Amino acid sequence: MFAASILLLGFGSPTSMSGSAKPRTPQVVVHVKQFEFVPAEITLRRSTTVKLVLISEDVTHGLAVKGLGIETEIQKGHRTELMLTPTEIGDFAGSCTVFCGNGHRDMEFVIHVVD
Repeated sequence: MFAASILLLGFGSPTSMSGSAKPRTPQVVVHVKQFEFVPAEITLRRSTTVKLVLISEDVTHGLAVKGLGIETEIQKGHRTELMLTPTEIGDFAGSCTVFCGNGHRDMEFVIHVVD
């Protein structure tokens, strides 16, 4: 199974052509397909808000990460976007919550939250 780690350290605020600063929320895109999350692991900073973008490539899937209060359905052909601000450090395990075939049990996702 493919596993990658993305570390979101934060981004500066981009400036528009007029010179005024506009806050920009960093985003992490996760592709979901039978029977994996790509990437399968991400690393986020505590107290930093990110937009988690989930995209199903084949059938309807779900994602639950109990320790972070995430529970959502990811429909094929639609982007599911969640705003997430982790407040505790740790490793938070998640899994697919919609049965999607024989490899469903192997669909694991981990969010590492660091200082």
